[in-house]
Amino acid sequence: MEKAGNAFIGVSDSLKQALLNEEIRDHIGDKDELIYCGLYNTPKQQISIVPEVSRKMVENHTCREEKLNKESDRWKDFERMSRIAELREEAFDDRLLSEQTFRKDDGSLEHKRTGQNYVEKFEEMEKENIGLLFTGPVGTGKTFLASAIANALIEREISVKMTNFAVILNDMMNLEINKNKYIANLNEYRLLIIDDFGMERDTPFATEHIFNVIDSRYRANKPIILTTNLSATKLTAPINLKEQRVYSRILEMAVPIVFSGENKRIVKMKEKVRKANTLLING
Repeated sequence: MEKAGNAFIGVSDSLKQALLNEEIRDHIGDKDELIYCGLYNTPKQQISIVPEVSRKMVENHTCREEKLNKESDRWKDFERMSRIAELREEAFDDRLLSEQTFRKDDGSLEHKRTGQNYVEKFEEMEKENIGLLFTGPVGTGKTFLASAIANALIEREISVKMTNFAVILNDMMNLEINKNKYIANLNEYRLLIIDDFGMERDTPFATEHIFNVIDSRYRANKPIILTTNLSATKLTAPINLKEQRVYSRILEMAVPIVFSGENKRIVKMKEKVRKANTLLING
């Protein structure tokens, strides 16, 4: 290699190749034989003032900063996806609900736009403590829409809990559980979804704990979504005082959304029967 001043100007072919392997687009400068960035055409080396060292890599190079930024972005994406996975794990008692999203809608989901608007404006809904009450016949898509809302909010890293009073009451019967702490934990979630309200056991024990859960949510000033097969007439004209306490509190917190579509479960059942007949009888 040739030597000029205190720096070695010559670079062996093997050393050049080793340095260039770091970034294929880099090239050797015609005049100074330094490694140049293929993206920015700026030197990635500098002449060393130490005679024994021919070249020294520049550490604060734009490419290296760019690589560090990309690496940082990858870690942020990883942390975000991990957080979303944790939120989804906590959210659902039934894992199948985590698969019910707006993207899975086949075009028949009633009140889809309402659900999407609720997600888009959730911060405002949360601030005003505005919940939703999905009411209507069995199989009309109430649970699907509630699940889709939950999954969309989780994608935005908003904590949601979707459960039902059958699960809650079963937990409440466990003598080892502190009931006040249990309810307080439910209120830690920014949105609470209660599915199939009205299908639980009708006992004084159940009624009291159902009211406590709903009333504590109201006092915590946090929104709730409920799905129910109970009719609007049943909800607005309770037959006794215990129902009145619960229903009036719900209607104070949640805006009724009435589902009136065809029972999707019956539609799916008919389609399965048709396919079975085609395969087993006509096949």
